[in-house]
Amino acid sequence: MLNKVDKFYELRRRAKELLTAHHPSSAPYSMEELLNLLQELDTHRIELELQNDELLKTQQQLQETTQEYLDFYHYSPVGYLTLNSEGIILKANMTLRGLFGIEQKAIINKPFSDFVLDLDQDVLYFYRQALLNHKSVQSCELRLRRSDGQTVWVKLSGLSQKAQRGHHFRLAVTDIHELKETEALLSENEADLRAIFDSVIAGIIRVNERGFIESANAAAESIFGFSTAEMIDSPISGLMPKLDWKAYEAQLACRKDDCKDQIAGIRQELEGLRKDGSLFPVDIGISEIGNGKSRDFIITIHDITERKQMEIALRQADHQKNEFLAMLGHELRNPLAPIRNAVQVLKTQGSVNPTLDWCGKIIDRQVNHMALLLDDLLDVARIMRDKITLKIDLVDCNEIIDSAVEINLPLIQSRQQELVVSRPETPIWIEGDRVRLTQALSNLLNNATKYTDEKGRIILKVMQENGGLVIKVQDNGSGIPPEILPHIFDLFTQADSSLARSQGGLGIGLTLARRLVEMHGGTISASSAGSQQGSEFIMRLPLSDASAAVESTQTDTALLKDRLRILLIDDNADVAESLALLLQIEGHEVDTADCGLKGIEKAQAFRPQAVLLDIGLPDISGYEVARRLRELPETRQACLVAISGYGQPEDHEQSKSAGFDHHLLKPVDPSNLFALLATLKNQT
Repeated sequence: MLNKVDKFYELRRRAKELLTAHHPSSAPYSMEELLNLLQELDTHRIELELQNDELLKTQQQLQETTQEYLDFYHYSPVGYLTLNSEGIILKANMTLRGLFGIEQKAIINKPFSDFVLDLDQDVLYFYRQALLNHKSVQSCELRLRRSDGQTVWVKLSGLSQKAQRGHHFRLAVTDIHELKETEALLSENEADLRAIFDSVIAGIIRVNERGFIESANAAAESIFGFSTAEMIDSPISGLMPKLDWKAYEAQLACRKDDCKDQIAGIRQELEGLRKDGSLFPVDIGISEIGNGKSRDFIITIHDITERKQMEIALRQADHQKNEFLAMLGHELRNPLAPIRNAVQVLKTQGSVNPTLDWCGKIIDRQVNHMALLLDDLLDVARIMRDKITLKIDLVDCNEIIDSAVEINLPLIQSRQQELVVSRPETPIWIEGDRVRLTQALSNLLNNATKYTDEKGRIILKVMQENGGLVIKVQDNGSGIPPEILPHIFDLFTQADSSLARSQGGLGIGLTLARRLVEMHGGTISASSAGSQQGSEFIMRLPLSDASAAVESTQTDTALLKDRLRILLIDDNADVAESLALLLQIEGHEVDTADCGLKGIEKAQAFRPQAVLLDIGLPDISGYEVARRLRELPETRQACLVAISGYGQPEDHEQSKSAGFDHHLLKPVDPSNLFALLATLKNQT
């Protein structure tokens, strides 16, 4: 069957025959056939024109597609090239020419190996061989040399195809130079991190979520005595037996949820186990490092054996220091006691000799000053160790004011200073330790007195302000220099740094006052306009909620002259004789003993109502004497009063457990002792 083109040519041939015939009558076709032939010719002409239009459209589309392919080929971010079997470049796109940095004419028909770095020629050769042998190698990495001499890392990916002559290699060339530089930088950083990891003094162990060791640094090897190979894939509990890994993991996850964007971790002290089986203290920190796929943990380990040994040594040194301070206080209080007693005896004699009266007042003031210094010295040692306990009671602030003024009045009068006290007439009630608050305010008054010139002025003002008690101590003395003011409450700080140290003191009174007030929930502040401008200290304390319905509960301490039988046991003859004389002057019947066994013997015959008993005796301790007296029917109900140079809280507790009713500190204030005895007489 003829196609349209062939049929068209057949019709054309027949038409030509009709046109070339000599006589119409001799023509082999009739007129009708001729008309049909012309009609067919016209129809086929139209069909050919339509077909030609389709061909033109197809040709145009082919040209556009070819151009798109060429654009993609030349401007793709990946370089493309075609090599023949000898490695000669047959084709190369624009990207590859830009990668080489040269024109196309300098690339085509050039060996590709000319652009490959000498060190990577073998890589290219074996890659081509692998492509020829249809091995599974799909790509390789090598370095190209640009026209400017720079080196570029590229990745080759391609295939081998048969051609008329040998094989052609069609390769895609990808620039991976930045990737390689990044890898090199990461590798360098990894090496640096590994060097740091291995050189860190602290042990570092990486543990997976199951608690098994994945890596360890050199310090961990040194700490535990195991090599890294021995530790890897072993449980972390093998190095720290008391570490419950599941509990730690759960605890860490909980902290991580709470901390959100902050670093969450665990810090604890445990026991580590060395390879030789010995246990030692370690300080560990556990933190999670997750990458979203798995949970890993970093454990830092510090061997704290030396630190623990130092802590033990420091505790021993602190204990020895406390024992020394207690002994120092005891030894210093012993000579003060008879001096104070002797002065008190002199006062009772009613001497009219002004010289003796003047001497007695000086001795009394200096003994009081020494006693206060000892109290502050021992108290600040206790307060730094949080050993002071408060005896909280409902107290009228007027009691504190009166007691503090009474303590400092001899010094104020000796310096001829004016003390102005301003306070409300009605009681102001606070909850606190009466003795400690008096001590704090007394230290403020003592500070004002020391740093105010003779005939100076001191103002003590008490008021209620913003629902609290405010006590102001103002003076017109030497003031506080600006550089000292921020540190005025620091331990051992004094405004007077001259060699003369005319004000005296140890620089601990203000420190102690601030700490005591803070223990009551209050504050102390200081202000001064500068040198020679005076100063002001403000003490603030919270008021008691029960102040409205409270009546004063002070015990009546009026001195009574009722006679008591008192046994005094003390091995210090001066203390025993002076105190016995003082008690006899007060009207009491007194007997003495210089050791514990004699005291017990005398107590059975004397049947004392009160026993004043020294703790440090030459034969048996005062604690043992107290226990034996409690067992005797003659002294079972007697009031036992410990009189000692030891006054720390543990000393009070020990005397209480031994059976003492009271514990007084040397040198005993006679007024306090007389008040105690008066209370005892009222109870009998």
